[in-house]
Amino acid sequence: MQRHTYSLDHWEDHSGHRLTWKFGYRGTAGEFGRIEVTYPAKRLGDVHVTEAKGDAIPAVSFSGWAYGRKPSFHLGKLSAGEDRIRLKRNRWAQTRAGRALRMQVAGREYRYLATSARHRDRALVRDGVEVRTCRHGRGSRRKATFTGLGPADATDLALAAVLCGVNTRNLTRGGAVRAFFYRSLDWLDIFP
Repeated sequence: MQRHTYSLDHWEDHSGHRLTWKFGYRGTAGEFGRIEVTYPAKRLGDVHVTEAKGDAIPAVSFSGWAYGRKPSFHLGKLSAGEDRIRLKRNRWAQTRAGRALRMQVAGREYRYLATSARHRDRALVRDGVEVRTCRHGRGSRRKATFTGLGPADATDLALAAVLCGVNTRNLTRGGAVRAFFYRSLDWLDIFP
């Protein structure tokens, strides 16, 4: 089975007002060339947009309700080029496989799921291909590592990259409970 590993370095741009600050990952991924993930690339009120683009990957964006700097699955929309992709997930499922985000892109069925209880380890899976993502490190040494198993192509890598800039805590039960708790406190305006 083919196996390729790529790493993207974390970057931050603190120029201007704090509401215009940008964050993300960038680097070179072998034959796919340069890749850059930016979050929030745009802010539309309470909705943030994460974008992934590069030399040989399609431009992909994910928009959703802001949770910190990243968009969340709440009101989430995924776009690949001009195509809007329908997202499905079972928020009441008890297992990580059951809570997976499901989507159909370019005629392929994908699942994006947590591979551990930690919110940093995820996998994008389709027939015969798996792209594992892991975010690790601290401070200026933070990285996002992609490990492609099977014949992963540019679309697979673009989807995995954009989802690194999305808050995916709801893919685990514990993460969903924490997200609900913090969102409830925000809605109640307990902490100004």
